Amino acid sequence: MSFEYFIGLRYLRSSQGQGFISLITLLSVAGVALGVMALIVVIAVMAGFESDLKSRILGVESHLIINRNQEDFTDYKPVLDYITTIDGVESAAPYIYSQTMLRSSRSVYGSVLRGIDPGHPVKIPGSFDKKILDKMSGTDMNAGIPGIILGKDLALNLGVFQGDFLYLVSPAGIVSPVGYMPSMKNLK
Repeated sequence: MSFEYFIGLRYLRSSQGQGFISLITLLSVAGVALGVMALIVVIAVMAGFESDLKSRILGVESHLIINRNQEDFTDYKPVLDYITTIDGVESAAPYIYSQTMLRSSRSVYGSVLRGIDPGHPVKIPGSFDKKILDKMSGTDMNAGIPGIILGKDLALNLGVFQGDFLYLVSPAGIVSPVGYMPSMKNLK
């Protein structure tokens, strides 16, 4: 028997008449082992969750957003051309970002509208299928109604499904003889 095992067994085994101390030692070692095991499992799960969360967020969100705080960003083309020349930039596209309301036949919900130009060449993140995006963002050939892509929760809250119609209500409206009128657009 090696010296290490001899010392370990000497302190783990109790002498005669002290069996309770051996039980306490056994429970203490088992508790520490269980705690370390739980800590390792939690760290492994959180590391996996973190990488999954990052890939989901970065799959939908832009890594970098350039905007103007005080005014509209109307002369974006030179900036866009410069950004696409930078090494490591895979894709860049202009988009609009606005708070709106969506009204379906069942309910009304506030939303954040992010609109991209379907004619602008842009790489779609891995979470979107380009064919589905092209199909859904196109217009209804018969009615000339533009398409919109909704998140799952927003669609459930509005009570709409693929192919249903809804209204986009923008707070940036017009002043008419009867007062302020929000602008509305029918979408599919």
